[in-house]
Amino acid sequence: MINTYNLFAATVVHTKMPISFDIHQKIISFVENNYTEDNINSVVNGLQVHGEFDGRKEIVNILDNFLKNTLNLEITHSWLNVLGDNSHNNPHSHPGTNETNSGVFYLSRNNNNITFTRDSNIFELKPKLFDLIIFPYDLLHYVLPENRNEKRISFAFNLSGVKKGE
Repeated sequence: MINTYNLFAATVVHTKMPISFDIHQKIISFVENNYTEDNINSVVNGLQVHGEFDGRKEIVNILDNFLKNTLNLEITHSWLNVLGDNSHNNPHSHPGTNETNSGVFYLSRNNNNITFTRDSNIFELKPKLFDLIIFPYDLLHYVLPENRNEKRISFAFNLSGVKKGE
């Protein structure tokens, strides 16, 4: 099932994208072995990994295939976000030169809301494990701090339209 919300004249796509246990476990193990708290880009007191991590190639391949075939979009840049107890994402958007959309794929069961805002309008989604959310790259969004025992793990990315001939 794919849900589409027309928010503030902005389309947000929300669907489920299950992945294999092995790939999911690779990423969870990487987080367990490498988690440190820092302030990196929009993440406050959490971890953000822009380089390679265990399971990255597999998750990019799965998401890219789905996005190319369903929305005619492809990943241009991606990173792993991990939030611990009381960590959060400051309000931000993903400005770029070729991006048309951004997205988040959730790899943890217990996720606090992602909040989207434009002007004085606010919309929140409570993502679950393997939820995939696609939204305009310039849509302001954030994650508030929350008391948590488990890490909130998500894979974020920027998207552009698939080039002709691909």
